[in-house]
Amino acid sequence: MAQTFTDAEDLVDAVNASTNGGTFIVKNGTYNDFEATFEVMATAVTPIIIKAETVGGVTLTGESHFVFKKSAHITLEGFVIDGVGDNSLIKLEGCNNIRITRNIFELVTEESIKWVYIGGVYNDNTKPFVYPSHNNRIDHNIFQNKTTPGHYITIDGTTDSNDVAYQSQYDRIDHNHFKNNGPRAVNEQESIRIGWSEMSQSSGYTIVEFNLFEDCDGDPEIVSIKSSDNTVRHNTFKSSYGTLSFRHGNNNRAEGNYFFGNGKAITTSPDGATLYTGGIRIYGKNQVIINNYMEGLTGTRWDAPITLTLGDAIDGQSSSLSKHFRAENVLIAYNTLVNNSHGIEIGYDNNNAYSKDLENITIANNLITGSENALVEIVDTDNDQGDNITWKNNLFFPKDNAVLLAGATSTSFDMSEVVNENPNIIFDADSGTWKTSATTPLYSNGVTNESISEDIEGQMRPTSSNPGADHFSTESIRYKPLNSTDVGPDAYEIDDTSESLYLSSIAPFPASEASQNVTITSNVDWTVNNSTNWVSVTPTSGSNNGSIEISVLQNPTFSTRSTQITIEGGNISRTLEIIQGPADPKDGLILINDQSSNDNVSIHYVFAEEITDTKNNIAAHSLDKNFDTQWSGKNIDGEPGEIIFDLGGTYNLQLIDYASTNGKRYEFQIWTSTTGTAEADFSNAFPGESNLVCETNNDVFTSYKLPQVAVGTKYVKIIGFGQPDRPSDWNTISEIEFYSTVSLSTSSEPLQTRILLYPVPTKNQLHIKSLDTPVKNIKIYGVDGRLVLNQDVKMTSSEATINTSTLKNGAYIINLTNENSLNHSEIFIISQ
Repeated sequence: MAQTFTDAEDLVDAVNASTNGGTFIVKNGTYNDFEATFEVMATAVTPIIIKAETVGGVTLTGESHFVFKKSAHITLEGFVIDGVGDNSLIKLEGCNNIRITRNIFELVTEESIKWVYIGGVYNDNTKPFVYPSHNNRIDHNIFQNKTTPGHYITIDGTTDSNDVAYQSQYDRIDHNHFKNNGPRAVNEQESIRIGWSEMSQSSGYTIVEFNLFEDCDGDPEIVSIKSSDNTVRHNTFKSSYGTLSFRHGNNNRAEGNYFFGNGKAITTSPDGATLYTGGIRIYGKNQVIINNYMEGLTGTRWDAPITLTLGDAIDGQSSSLSKHFRAENVLIAYNTLVNNSHGIEIGYDNNNAYSKDLENITIANNLITGSENALVEIVDTDNDQGDNITWKNNLFFPKDNAVLLAGATSTSFDMSEVVNENPNIIFDADSGTWKTSATTPLYSNGVTNESISEDIEGQMRPTSSNPGADHFSTESIRYKPLNSTDVGPDAYEIDDTSESLYLSSIAPFPASEASQNVTITSNVDWTVNNSTNWVSVTPTSGSNNGSIEISVLQNPTFSTRSTQITIEGGNISRTLEIIQGPADPKDGLILINDQSSNDNVSIHYVFAEEITDTKNNIAAHSLDKNFDTQWSGKNIDGEPGEIIFDLGGTYNLQLIDYASTNGKRYEFQIWTSTTGTAEADFSNAFPGESNLVCETNNDVFTSYKLPQVAVGTKYVKIIGFGQPDRPSDWNTISEIEFYSTVSLSTSSEPLQTRILLYPVPTKNQLHIKSLDTPVKNIKIYGVDGRLVLNQDVKMTSSEATINTSTLKNGAYIINLTNENSLNHSEIFIISQ
């Protein structure tokens, strides 16, 4: 039965005398100088709970504080400690399995105070320690309004008789709200410090997760990791000057964290230091930085989104553990940097104080885009790290005034290291982040020594996935940026035993028939609901973990199509979006200007060419298969200009591929002629439509499929209307390509003079007479390019007869191939 107290001494006596656990309640109210020291070893079976009558209902003022010595399996819950004085608010000495939960901490003091401290017993200094601290948890608390040095939380440990320090192990700090830590101190005002320099070779195995940091400005290091084997994951940093710093130690991991600058202005601290919002700073060996998101950060030098300075020591070669050990064997992968003032900064030497180069750094599959400064910068030019850094499969997209790389003397990027292309990210209002889309490129995994099986949202990440922290997926989202309702005393704590149903990601399907497997991770029975006729799913039900195969039929259209299926289990419903790419409109067509011996396409007429001392944008460049060259011409006296292409033969024109220059929008029309090049000879290939528009990158075609095949085309005229949006009279074609259904003249002259078709027009039968080599194959096409007959023939004489009674009235194209693979094509008419 629970006991209720209003006096600190009575509470201490009762708790310390407990031999069988119990619940000890402090009655709601305000208590001054409530000081309590506990020393009792409870057990997991018979724990002790010390709690406020209601969460937040007990306020402790003055020099109120708690101390736990040589204690275990105790929970302290629900207090508001609004204190003054020179004591830690909660101190753990040689304790394990102590939980500090759902409290609010505030302290007014002029001293450097560690608000919550975990350490050892001062005279327990012979290994193995009798009272090592371990497995403590600090969760769902608020730490606020710190104005003096000291930390909100300090994880320390025990020092042995040889002055070797060992950290408390397996502690967990989660779901806390840290806020308003400032102004900036010179040192020792981190919000969390894990270990210290003399403890850096000790393994802490501390987990810092699901915490929210807001306006934590007190130290250049918001969270300072100074020991080994710790994990910092799924935290959110908002509007905070400084960085998450891997300052000492090895084998630490930063995964799935969010960093937001939120427009916080650059300012100056009382000691004259410039304050920036920052990301992650890295020293030491074997650190892993994956799946982190950084947006709107202003930091540079120490505070860049990702900072790799040089070092002043090498691990194993210095007796001083307080130095800045160079980063070595570090993996930086699948991070997203969006709209920061800077990106990855390398080589800062702190005014020549650091001289140790980096060693074996891998930077892979990251996504960086921004509009100012450099996405990658060698901060001190002489400190380019060159081959000390391996770059793989990164997507870096500078916009506006940004550049890809600055300050480099030996570093440069090839396509296997960095691709400069549009990531096609979209803003997600729900999470407040920029996320990948269905059109974001997929890259192969550039990481060879680390399994990265999920993204920042906890969704499955396949081997070939989007660069950056987020992989596009319709799976349910497990991890989002945190806000104040997700942390602190009133936040809901998820029951790990509740129903779960998660789906692995699925990539967009190609236009052809295809299948993909989706992994289902679940602890319930589930069923699949699918009502789309071009999608099939097997199996349609299952239990617990399993997989389903999703298959799609060929997409016959030239548009992307999509649908959704749902998987339901228990009270959970998950939606999986199925996206299938469009058919290629060029499939089955013949490229006319293919640069073969049959390519006779040329420029017949051009109204203008941009030829100056520095530019040679001549019309022939539109046909040279080189996207680095172009034709440009300016309209004359406001009249649209013309460029006429001679196809070098007669063709059934079906499609034109057109590429212009990057970031500009051109309007034009396409006209065709079957006879000559006089104005009256041409007709609009897109009658009744407004001007066509081309708005592409330099090396990407836009396809324009004619609504009707332009049968017998000899000339193509492009009428350019410039760039009305700007406005500008300039027209540009980087490259143009012409596609036909069947060639009517190219490579056909040797056969053409020796073929006779009759009668024309015909009704039920078409007779073919070859005056030379017998015909082997006959194909007949409709004028829309559709193949309506494909027949091999064996001519025992020079004649063959084709049954045409099943064909409707109209114009058709017959293509004949002889034994020497020479072709002849011409139009014939059926009139029943």
